[in-house]
Amino acid sequence: MEVIIDDRVKRVVKSFSDADQARIRGYTNLFREQKFILSGKYLKKLKNNLWELRPGKIRVLFGILNQTMVIVHVYKKQTQKIPLQEIKTAGNRIKEYGV
Repeated sequence: MEVIIDDRVKRVVKSFSDADQARIRGYTNLFREQKFILSGKYLKKLKNNLWELRPGKIRVLFGILNQTMVIVHVYKKQTQKIPLQEIKTAGNRIKEYGV
């Protein structure tokens, strides 16, 4: 599976520690290999074609477009609930890709 990473996500990820960046790469590769077979510990569906990978305290939001994983948003988890603004941001960005 091909992976497209939004440029805004790349900029944010560069500000993370090397360990966090490695964890994000590892979870992305895990998803590429196992896809939607992953358990809820690693993957959660947020809404129609918007998914969340959960590497530690980081959340990676993505959609699937023509067998391509499109990563549109990433943030550090601060609370139990997903902030509505994070979902809105990801939803708006995913629409830009036509997902």
